[in-house]
Amino acid sequence: METAIGWIRAAQRTGGLTVFRMIQVTPWHRNTRRVNLGSGNRPLSGYLNIDINPGADLCLNLDTTDLPLADSSADAVVCMSAINYLTRQRASELIRETHRVLKPRGVARFGAQDMEMLARLYVNHDETFFMQKLPDGRERFEGPTLGDKFVAWFFGYAAGGHPCRYFYDYESLAWLFRQAGFSRVQRRNFMDSVLPEVKEIDNRPEQMFFLEAVK
Repeated sequence: METAIGWIRAAQRTGGLTVFRMIQVTPWHRNTRRVNLGSGNRPLSGYLNIDINPGADLCLNLDTTDLPLADSSADAVVCMSAINYLTRQRASELIRETHRVLKPRGVARFGAQDMEMLARLYVNHDETFFMQKLPDGRERFEGPTLGDKFVAWFFGYAAGGHPCRYFYDYESLAWLFRQAGFSRVQRRNFMDSVLPEVKEIDNRPEQMFFLEAVK
């Protein structure tokens, strides 16, 4: 077990109130230069993997708690898909937190379910996409009809008891990054990044867009 070397104040929101609490910082956490938000079952080597899942490096509910990291302490922050499980207001707050913890010229790479892409697939009645099966034969997407499966993107897919709560196209998410103060915000292609380990980060290009922002 790592020995705590200090404490960092983190904000936690409960019932509309903001409560500050102190979180112990271990040497491993303090020396972290790269952070993976909402890591789920895809932890990244060399990153501090933060998730509500107890198996994460740092078990934290990003829906209620700010990042227990010092200002300008990280080189990179990545977040794949997890932003969809937060309200738009909370997503805005987390993006501001990302800006706070990044060093000047630090990079944020976020992947989000692409509302525009999914809407186009629905309008085009793309059954090949919506009727996919998992290796065990189960339906990949929830619902008996194409319409149900499309609606499930907005109201379903609970992860750890937390359903999706908001969806974005590129411009709507980029707006939040610009409002947070990032100096450059760009749409990036799948596996196209200044981060050399992007092959370990990106996934599901058939339903996601990728945004990269520089502080």
